[in-house]
Amino acid sequence: MISRNSILKRTWPMLLQCAEAHRKPRWLPVAKSKIYRIPKRPVVSEEERIELLRINNNYKTQMRAIRRFYHEEMIKERSTLESASSEMSQRLEAEEWERCVQLNDKWNAQVAAEREERRKKEFEKMEEYALARIEAKDKELKEKIAQASERIRRQKELSTTFITPETLDEAIDHALANPTDYNFAIDLEGQQYLGRDIPIPSKEQKRKAAENN
Repeated sequence: MISRNSILKRTWPMLLQCAEAHRKPRWLPVAKSKIYRIPKRPVVSEEERIELLRINNNYKTQMRAIRRFYHEEMIKERSTLESASSEMSQRLEAEEWERCVQLNDKWNAQVAAEREERRKKEFEKMEEYALARIEAKDKELKEKIAQASERIRRQKELSTTFITPETLDEAIDHALANPTDYNFAIDLEGQQYLGRDIPIPSKEQKRKAAENN
């Protein structure tokens, strides 16, 4: 025969599950039949209270020790990771700095080579410009010398006709023997009429002369 306690022990979890499954939602207020009901406070003996206090204190002490142990382990692990990460970061920073220095040296060398090449080209252009100016100046000087030589030559040729104190009497005799009349006129056709006493023909006379010719 099955006892009542065994039945209750077997059916008690099912009843708890059913009660939990069909309990009242928490947003509904307290039932009217339970508003003024004050639950009876359980009575605990002094020995049981002292024992529970001892067990609770032991539990807190043990949990405090476990938390302190894990906290210290976490601090050690963190410090180890930080030291390793700091060493790694310093090494990476040193490598990055070395790479930047090498890259900067490479850029400086490239810029220096480009600057030197640009200076060579500028110097060559300056030399070409200076040579061109010198050649232009030489050409201009040669042209001036040639023009001066030509003027000197012409003046030398004309100097043979100059009247000097030695040839003054001869020039006067030649001028008197060969008088020259510089009084002349020019018509619309470009014909010259020399002298003061030469009559100027009219248009009719010109026409008849042209017909006779």
